Amino acid sequence: MPKGPPPPPELPGPLPTDVPAGGLDVPPLPPKVPGDQEEPVEAFPGEFQLSKEERERWLVLHFALPRTIMTCDMAEGRSTEAELNDVLSAMAWGRVDPESGEWRLEVEEPSPTSPEEGMISYADHIERTYPTDTSVAQEAQAENARLALERRGSFTAAGEPGVAFRPAFDMLVKNLAHSNKALMRAFDLKKPVLNEDEVPEDDARPLSHHIMRFGRHQVLPAFWQLMAQLTKRGRRFSIVFHAFSAEQLEVLQQELQVYCQGQHPAYDGKNKTQKPPMMSGEKGSRDMRLLSACVGRVDRASGRLTFAGRPAGDAPKTARPGEVATSGAPERPADEDPDSDGDGAAQFDPTVYSFPPYYEVYAGLQHQVLDGANTAAIVEDIVHWREQARDGQGGQLLLVDAGGPDSAGPAETRVQHLFFDGHGVQRLEVRDVVSGEVLPEVAVDGLYLHKVDLFRAIMDVDYFVRAVEDCELRFSQRILASRRPPPALATGSAAEEDGGEEPPPKEYLYRHVLPALLPALEVCQRDRPADPIEYIALYMLRHSKQYSKTLKS
Repeated sequence: MPKGPPPPPELPGPLPTDVPAGGLDVPPLPPKVPGDQEEPVEAFPGEFQLSKEERERWLVLHFALPRTIMTCDMAEGRSTEAELNDVLSAMAWGRVDPESGEWRLEVEEPSPTSPEEGMISYADHIERTYPTDTSVAQEAQAENARLALERRGSFTAAGEPGVAFRPAFDMLVKNLAHSNKALMRAFDLKKPVLNEDEVPEDDARPLSHHIMRFGRHQVLPAFWQLMAQLTKRGRRFSIVFHAFSAEQLEVLQQELQVYCQGQHPAYDGKNKTQKPPMMSGEKGSRDMRLLSACVGRVDRASGRLTFAGRPAGDAPKTARPGEVATSGAPERPADEDPDSDGDGAAQFDPTVYSFPPYYEVYAGLQHQVLDGANTAAIVEDIVHWREQARDGQGGQLLLVDAGGPDSAGPAETRVQHLFFDGHGVQRLEVRDVVSGEVLPEVAVDGLYLHKVDLFRAIMDVDYFVRAVEDCELRFSQRILASRRPPPALATGSAAEEDGGEEPPPKEYLYRHVLPALLPALEVCQRDRPADPIEYIALYMLRHSKQYSKTLKS
């Protein structure tokens, strides 16, 4: 006879009320009372000493394009293949043979720092082999620069010193490539193309095919992840792109447009892709698209930052959640020269900010351009940068209100400007907006500057999310540290500080007022502003915390 179904398993009975020691005798949680809230916990020591505006400060995130969020460098004519090789050449460590002078790889794992004393990276070795400083003739400088780029750009090729790093190179390419099979089939993609010239743009095909034609990401997924995460968290943030190539900026602008609208072919919810939160001003979202009117151009020779498509004095059109950004000016056709009169278009004087002094550019970008739109871009002066021998002094300009060299903390604590660049200070010039002084790398690193490790940014999709969190924490800690009074700081009155006797009026001013006022007077005398009283008042207000300490010291 066929066997019947097995009997159902016995269900365990109720737990005994008398549980022996060491068992599950855990006292029940008290019932929640409606309206009760858990005590907030500090994310880091001293967090609640900051104001709400300081804890939720406005993030103004500046991004260079090459070697930061894009893998090619159109301004320098360098392909993705050359750039990835160049990045790995700076992470490969070895020693130079004293007899042959040849560099030999000794560590087969990429590292941003030297694993052992006495080692030198391949990139540094090439820089010494082909010097480009004033020790060689000007003609030799150009030729050496070309040879150095060529050697670093082919570092992992067959027969080159870095051939053992080819697996690391292939790993980077794998992380850049589209791995979604459904997406690959939809766009008939085969293998990633690393030389952009091999697949030129085809105007007859739609934008989606133009974006996907290389079979890999042109903009790092880690950047899109940052935008999505900040949007989901409800953070107020703005983005300013910096590029030496207007052509490369246009490529980014196109991808950003469709990404924010949920139409990016790799992020549109089709072909098994995930769709990001809306960032086009629709359905209550913030508009993070880049308008042509919000693209400025720097001319270092004349000291001007010009937004040719934005009318001078244009009242900002708010682009907060649920509203679409608009510049107040008609959009120019994409193929129209921004300096031309146009064909029947409305004429206006463009927005122009002059420098130095630098507070006009700082205030204009922050309180006019970025108050009307959440995203802007600046095309930097590549001619000037090349004339400065590609040095940071003359490169991309970042203005911050750091409080001056004698300040223990930032003067502006409710806004944090943060510049991401894979080249570090090599292409970046950071200045204090009030004093105009160039700030050294040690004063801005981790607070206003994050040097991007492109290797990690490609391998880790959360790279920029973590980088922003880390720099925010350091900025908060710097604010807190600046507010701790020195151990020997006197707390008594002026009379107590002067031995219990009231000093004469003139001596009182010399001792307690002029030390705070003098720096503002010196800067005012140097810059000669049109309204010196307003300038001094602005300077004092921006450095109030610094001066409050000066008066007590």
